[in-house]
Amino acid sequence: MPLKPHSPEWYDRLATLQRGYYYPWRSLLPALNGEDVFLSFLSEIVSPAKRVLEVGCGHGELALQVASSCQSIVAYDRVPDYIQLAQVAAAQQQVHNVTFICADSSVALNGTARIPADDHSVDVIYSRRGPLHWIDEARRVARPNAVLFQLNPAPPTPPSWNHALPEQFQLSEFGPTTMEQTVRQRLGQNGLAIHSCWSFQVQEIFPTPEDLYTFITWGHDPAEVPPFTELAPSLEQIFHDHAASDGLEVPFGRFLWKAIMR
Repeated sequence: MPLKPHSPEWYDRLATLQRGYYYPWRSLLPALNGEDVFLSFLSEIVSPAKRVLEVGCGHGELALQVASSCQSIVAYDRVPDYIQLAQVAAAQQQVHNVTFICADSSVALNGTARIPADDHSVDVIYSRRGPLHWIDEARRVARPNAVLFQLNPAPPTPPSWNHALPEQFQLSEFGPTTMEQTVRQRLGQNGLAIHSCWSFQVQEIFPTPEDLYTFITWGHDPAEVPPFTELAPSLEQIFHDHAASDGLEVPFGRFLWKAIMR
């Protein structure tokens, strides 16, 4: 049975397929796509006096960048291979104010969310495309007036050509509950509320059928992924029917939010 995308088992398998957590395909995103705004705002939130926590740090690339702008940063992820890569990178770059921890803070493992941080020890908690369960523990680990800041995937409705893809590679259809509703509900359950938020919907452009192939097959079991030549007729037909001169547009969405610990 195929693994559910972005489930713990799916991430474990991905760690065996590529070195670190990143998107391996080639594509173009316009400005103000959410990812760029997240990085810009994060640079304003973090300052030299702040103690920072990153949830779901992957192989540590962002934490190592943030480290130069804060007093200290603790970054954790549940995938051992990612944390090992992060620790090696920190040593190579001689970054001494970052601590990488391998920890699974999920409700599924612990019965309740459990962040690997001391009580009232951080001024900023951020997560880039990470889970939401950490919100349940935010009040314990955050100091008064701490900033909670997260970028979440918020996929729009799939394109009209989605059903022309093989079923196992079709873009997911999402239910009526939006990411914003999910975040507001989780915060509300913990006596918190959104201070400010932003929604982004843009078109990600894939220049060639080969790039789209890399995108739709990413994270799948290699044994179940046919070679490009087998999918090429379908992908090339999609490009013929729907692509513009610069490539094929695929809907891309993000939800960015900030809360303040009161």
